[in-house]
Amino acid sequence: MSGGMNYAYAYPFASQLETLGKGKHLSLATCGGVDKNPYFFQGRLVQARRSADLLLTVSEISRTRFYSPTAIREMILAADPVVTSGGDRLRFEAFSVCCGVYARVDLRPNAIDGDFVGRGTTNVDFNPPMRAALVNILSSEKVGLNVGADRVELERGSEKVVEKKVKLPIRWLKGFVEVQAHQSKLKPIFEISGEEARRFFGTLPKHLMTQKGTMSYVVPAGKGLRLSPREGPQSVLIGAPGRLKVLEQLVRYANKVRVYGGDDGVSGWEIFLDDASFHLVLSPDASRGFSGEGQVLSQLAHTRKDDDLAKVRATLQWQACVDAQSLATTLNVDESSVAEALATLGTRGLVGYDLAESAYFHRELPFNMDMVEELQPRLINARKLVEEGSVRITKKTSSQVEAYVKGTNVEHRVVVTESKSQCTCEWQAKHPDDRGACKHILAVEILADPENN
Repeated sequence: MSGGMNYAYAYPFASQLETLGKGKHLSLATCGGVDKNPYFFQGRLVQARRSADLLLTVSEISRTRFYSPTAIREMILAADPVVTSGGDRLRFEAFSVCCGVYARVDLRPNAIDGDFVGRGTTNVDFNPPMRAALVNILSSEKVGLNVGADRVELERGSEKVVEKKVKLPIRWLKGFVEVQAHQSKLKPIFEISGEEARRFFGTLPKHLMTQKGTMSYVVPAGKGLRLSPREGPQSVLIGAPGRLKVLEQLVRYANKVRVYGGDDGVSGWEIFLDDASFHLVLSPDASRGFSGEGQVLSQLAHTRKDDDLAKVRATLQWQACVDAQSLATTLNVDESSVAEALATLGTRGLVGYDLAESAYFHRELPFNMDMVEELQPRLINARKLVEEGSVRITKKTSSQVEAYVKGTNVEHRVVVTESKSQCTCEWQAKHPDDRGACKHILAVEILADPENN
């Protein structure tokens, strides 16, 4: 499978920082959105230096490879962050080049002063001149911020347009639909003050590049945290600690830092500022990118066509926080049905997940989301097994399905329940709980799904 797909971005201008009178104006060129190159937001950064550091960190992560295998068959190119204008804030999201680190910055109402002219999600051009300009912003400067443009320039003869063609990483497309599934399972474990956070981050190793199998845990130490090579009764797995180093320049602004953990080894880090927040989500190991986790495969295998899903999708209007309980009351459906519908919409790239709010937010990724299933080899192979008649269901009740699935010179026994699924294949034995279902389990789920019959 190719590591990227050719995708043409048409920017109306190059992102730039212009000097206007005694101040400066930051214009972020966008591609796509609700309308053709609209202004999503027009205004200024209230705390220019601090906001610049937040944006630079997102950009740095999108251009950093934290893990490099011994033999790289194909270099995965960096990509520009994705920005969402919704509700009362601007959100910037990105993955690392290795796709094992997800970052998001939220510029909240008192971080930006201006007008939300439109709502939507798009890609933002962070070119080298833009990054250089952000580095040189002073705290005392007045920096305006535009996301989008009010006109498009085309280059035809005397006319001019800025157009940029990039190879968009397929892993980003898969990573976005996976990371929200992981985040929805995370729970807050630690919360430390800004002072303790600065002390902890000062002890982290300086190198960013890490090796496969480098495992570290974060454990409590008085009022703060420390690294440990061993898992404890109250610990959070962070894999390679070097990946946290990118947050060091941001914790100087932190009021507090919250750490999230989960059973699947993924960790989340949230830095609270006066007017903004920064989220970092780490895969369990530096060698594991979110794009290959497979947490959403079972949801993708089920073709949900029920009314509740359609009702929930119809209510999405770029909300910064989707209140599932309120939505359930409004739609007169169970809250569990709303939660399931939102999780399904997340697999289609239509919502993201906010750890701080423990809720989804609406955004529509600027990708061709019809490709999501086409980029999942296990799901493709599972559908092929069903089409070839290789699945034989021997027992089916409301709570359990038992079946046999043809493999290479063997039949694999599969048991699917609401809480856990099992298969006798080698792949499932190697990854029993942490990498999603194997193709045999997926094939049984597809055949047993009433929506597919």
